[in-house]
Amino acid sequence: MLLRKPLSGAILGILIGLCVAVVLARLGIWPPDRLTVFLLPAVTGLLGMLLLTMGREGSNTTLVIALILLVPMAIWGALGFGEIDQNGELNGGCTVTATSDLDTTTVTDTSRSDPFDVDPDGGLAWTATSPEAFMDYDWQLEVVVGGIAIPIESDTEPNDAGDLENGGEVPDVGEYASARGIDLGLYVGVYQVGGSAATCDGFGFVNIVGEGIDPITIIALVLALILVIILAILFYPGRRAKREAEAAAASGETIDVHEKLKGYEAGSTELPATDDEG
Repeated sequence: MLLRKPLSGAILGILIGLCVAVVLARLGIWPPDRLTVFLLPAVTGLLGMLLLTMGREGSNTTLVIALILLVPMAIWGALGFGEIDQNGELNGGCTVTATSDLDTTTVTDTSRSDPFDVDPDGGLAWTATSPEAFMDYDWQLEVVVGGIAIPIESDTEPNDAGDLENGGEVPDVGEYASARGIDLGLYVGVYQVGGSAATCDGFGFVNIVGEGIDPITIIALVLALILVIILAILFYPGRRAKREAEAAAASGETIDVHEKLKGYEAGSTELPATDDEG
């Protein structure tokens, strides 16, 4: 019988799912949330594991390891089903309005399927209000990936004048972000963006609109294709050897499947010929 390779199948499947998640985010289709960063790779990982496990023999150790890897991912990712219809939120009595060259938002009107569109080469204006004057307060900006908040910028605002409203306007979002150490090229696509300031916090969905398919998207697509090919290479010779063994058994012959696979494992994509093949 063929040897199991559940861990290899699971890892290949997980990587394929992550590549798909990158493509979905970069093209502005869906943000990298729990569903695409954890549940999708868990599902593709499970499929990869099954392809290289069913109908094969071997130790259960790697199968258990693969399941230990996949099950927590699937559970954490499944929590994302409760967030599918989620809109942006603002808590603590604060308000935010923003206008780009492409869109206008109040944050709470954004969602995964309808984010706030921003042209990285265009302008942006925003206004924020608070229910009381925040003095010498800390603020933070973060991107949420897979349900995990990743801080990208933070600072302290003195607000010596005690203003209840602040805002700004920039002619080029990309240049403004670059001056603050943020490379918008890494964030092309749709993302959940959160933040906090004093007693206020919230999040919204922002789509940094790219110019077609960028290099990162191409790399993700090519890598996904390569991984699928590798998975197919590992799966197909085993299937062929098994079919030949079953056909031989039906005709009363005996074929050693491991011998049939020696040619492949030595680096050849062709399996050794059977006696009746000449």
